Amino acid sequence: MTENIPKAKKLLNVVFNSYSQVFFSQSKLLAAFLVVISFFDYGAGLGGLIAVVIANILAWTLGYNKYFLQSGLYGFNALLVGLGIGFFYQPSLELYFLIAIAAVLCFFLTIVFQGVLGKYGLPFLSIPFLITIWIITLSGNSLTALNISERSIFVYNELYAIGGVRSVEFYNVLENSIRSPFIKAYFHSLAAIFFQHHLLAGIIIAFGLLIYSRITFTLSVLGYLVAFLFYKFVGIEFNTLNYTFIGFNYILTAIALGGYYLLPNRVSYGWIILLLPAVVLIAIGTQQLFMLFKIAPYSFPFNMIVLMFLYALKLREKRPKHLLETPVQLGNPEQNLYLHSGNIKRFPSAFTISASLPFYGEWKVSQAHNGEHTHQGAWRNAWDFIIVDADDAQFKNSGDFAEDYFCFGKAVLAPFDGTVIEAIDTVPDNKIGDVNTLENWGNSVIIQHNSFLYAKLSHLKHRSVDVKKGDQIKQGQVIGRCGNSGRSPYPHLHFQFQATPYIGSATIDYPFGNFLLKEGGKYQLKTFENPLKDAIIANPIKNKILQEALHFIPGQQIKGTVEVESKNRKWQKLAGEFAWVVETDIYNTTYIRSKADNSKAYLYNNGDLHYFTNYSGKKNRALFWVFAALYKVPLGFLPNSKISDSIPLNQMFSGILKVAQDFIAPLFLFLKVDYELTIKEASDILSSGDVAMNALITKRIGRHKTKEYNCKVTVNNQRTIEISIVTNRAKIKIQCINER
Repeated sequence: MTENIPKAKKLLNVVFNSYSQVFFSQSKLLAAFLVVISFFDYGAGLGGLIAVVIANILAWTLGYNKYFLQSGLYGFNALLVGLGIGFFYQPSLELYFLIAIAAVLCFFLTIVFQGVLGKYGLPFLSIPFLITIWIITLSGNSLTALNISERSIFVYNELYAIGGVRSVEFYNVLENSIRSPFIKAYFHSLAAIFFQHHLLAGIIIAFGLLIYSRITFTLSVLGYLVAFLFYKFVGIEFNTLNYTFIGFNYILTAIALGGYYLLPNRVSYGWIILLLPAVVLIAIGTQQLFMLFKIAPYSFPFNMIVLMFLYALKLREKRPKHLLETPVQLGNPEQNLYLHSGNIKRFPSAFTISASLPFYGEWKVSQAHNGEHTHQGAWRNAWDFIIVDADDAQFKNSGDFAEDYFCFGKAVLAPFDGTVIEAIDTVPDNKIGDVNTLENWGNSVIIQHNSFLYAKLSHLKHRSVDVKKGDQIKQGQVIGRCGNSGRSPYPHLHFQFQATPYIGSATIDYPFGNFLLKEGGKYQLKTFENPLKDAIIANPIKNKILQEALHFIPGQQIKGTVEVESKNRKWQKLAGEFAWVVETDIYNTTYIRSKADNSKAYLYNNGDLHYFTNYSGKKNRALFWVFAALYKVPLGFLPNSKISDSIPLNQMFSGILKVAQDFIAPLFLFLKVDYELTIKEASDILSSGDVAMNALITKRIGRHKTKEYNCKVTVNNQRTIEISIVTNRAKIKIQCINER
């Protein structure tokens, strides 16, 4: 008996998600609103509930994907079918038997369209619902055992039956207080999504959307407003929306493209304004066409425009910077946006290769992009590198010989894994001041990293190239020595990225993945940036202690304790012991999960950097502060170096400020959370001693600082991580022990 209770809870969770999934959500609160309003018409409500339960039980027992099941994707189409059939016919045993059959048909159509459209990376939306409801409607004349419902005709009688005179009076107040035809039509169209004619149903749905997501609510209004204005502009009678099931197409299209499948921003909002008139025309046109078959278009215009636009985006050769499909779907537009706003700098989708600097130690950029001597025109995106001493001199003695230059003969490395396409090492080195214009590039190596990215390293030392054409090489492998061959008056290394595999190919603007910039004796880690002229740069040095401590393996157990000094009860709740486990999800994303409350800290490790990418769960937990303190940690660095980043603002802000930010987030972010990690100079990272770091987390409103959290981090060679957090109200000490 007790085993059935968890199963019942899981089924209830799946059913609730099926309701909220109609609005691309998994919010339980929104689902509760939708369940309630679905029963405003009891026939529709019961029909929808029966259908959604049957569809999800089928998915469960037949063994379909657990993620899609739990998110409600297998049930929401059947829900809509049950609502529609239950709305059109009078309740009876025959009706609910028909709904059960229709739910089975709709479920298998869902599976089919998931497979067909999934091959192209497209959602199936409400296509299964459309086909099923059309089949039932076309069969209507033959369903003689069913009686057409008259419930929506006598609204006041139904209201009186539900709540007597008071419910009728309340409804009259609503109708009379809302005089704007636009607002009325908006609420009626929201209600129509769940086959309800009551104005109150639309108001409750709008309120539920507002609580769940300010962006979703704003998009619903924007979509309807654009349609309303287009109706007025071309002279279409807008009052027809009050009694037809097409108005919700404008709402769903705006929500889907403005904030769910695309990242919400000015550009996605702009495309909503451009696409909504097309949705209107399709809605009006198909309504006239489908009248010949005595069926309604329902959500056909929404499906047509959304699928067409998403498919067209997938055929692009280049991805515009501000029109991006949601890379990680969190089920909430705000969360998608806030996560992306930070991670776009951490994981730029335009740069699939994270190239390292092609040398050991510290080098200086003697000439950068758009150089003053060369690096111009088609070859402007290149660098020249040299080595200088403390006095900024690049040679010793008189500098009359190549051997006097500090960079001459130094190792040149492969910036990334690849295949050697060209290797030349027969060009003699020049005397200082001479140039060889006939063999302009001198001794060179060209490496292919992928089908569109090549690296060329030139002016190498005569007979120093250690690789040959066709060799497979690894990142950091020595390929030759810095020389003075070709058009090179003094020893230096020329480096460029290019899109074609030839000597003399034009350059392309492609940044290095991770490098250290030295300024004032301190180091700043740069990610996917171009070094500028006169910059002193170096590759980070890997640290074994950090590599092992931050290498989280699925199945790994983490235990620890939290000590708190505070009079605030909120902080005192942190104290105690904890147990975590490292797991992966269906997308093979690694995360640390708290066994106590299922909070999750998602992470990524590319061998150079450890990132925490997202956190879900309660914030007043040890796992959250580990997520914040170790948000971005380089596995290779130099003492006295720094690294900066931004934590998604929804992780640190809440309340009225967060709600206000939500409304305008696609247009402007005025809240920010800065993250700065400093590796202390006193720690020798090359020894077996502890690694000491300091993380400063700063909350800002515009440029104004509102709160700071100072986190001291110590990592030892026993894979133990200690974090001390100091705020104005508490001192917290967290100790994590990795068990393998």
